[in-house]
Amino acid sequence: MAPIRTFPIIRDLVTDVARISGRASCVPPLRRKPPDRDGQRRMMREDVDRAQEFRKCIECFLCQDVCHVIRDHDEHKPAFAGPRFFIKVAGLDMHPLDTVDRTEFVRSQAGIGLCNITKCCTEVCPEHIHITDNGIIPMKERMADNFDPIVWLLRKFRGGRKEPA
Repeated sequence: MAPIRTFPIIRDLVTDVARISGRASCVPPLRRKPPDRDGQRRMMREDVDRAQEFRKCIECFLCQDVCHVIRDHDEHKPAFAGPRFFIKVAGLDMHPLDTVDRTEFVRSQAGIGLCNITKCCTEVCPEHIHITDNGIIPMKERMADNFDPIVWLLRKFRGGRKEPA
């Protein structure tokens, strides 16, 4: 056995994951929309299931260890949060009652643009979370929608923007 390669070795099989733990505290928290007139909050089953998948994460950090952006590119480490962090954000962002728009946060502070979707993180996940397909790719698609002029015009006319983080 060997320690996880990406993180600094403290002793024998012990590694330091403080960088990732500190980064998780920067995520804008969940802000729920107000209840309906009857005092209830209603969610579609599909929406609940989508967000629930990400909560299965056991924080083993294997996805962080195999991520080649973190492992092979020291110059990107400060700007790139990594798959575990993206799953945490995706779980909040895809929550059916959430009102916060984390798109700019994920782009500027988490560095999701550096991920080139090799699916290494998905392959090693012991909980079989589809990190890339269900978490990272949908977040990257939301970022791309911000540059789409048709989507921009629709947002302007509808006024349907989530509250900023």
